Amino acid sequence: MNLEQLEYVVEIAKTKSFSAASEHLHVTQSAISQSVHRLEKELGIILFERSRQGTHPTPEGKQFIAKALDILQRIDELKSLNAEASSLSG
Repeated sequence: MNLEQLEYVVEIAKTKSFSAASEHLHVTQSAISQSVHRLEKELGIILFERSRQGTHPTPEGKQFIAKALDILQRIDELKSLNAEASSLSG
């Protein structure tokens, strides 16, 4: 599991679409699909139900997405702290 996969999963959940997520993230749909598939295999759970009506998180997927979003927000906070520290020392 890596941060990129977490970003993909969160974006898919927001857009309800692999193709829309790929456009927003400027990554091919195939790359996102393969990455999410590898993550699902690693975790042993299915994160999304895919259909013609869209992509929706499974119950397990909803739990994972909430935690992934929290992790990504905390990383942004850490980056902000680092930026603040750099501006104070510079």
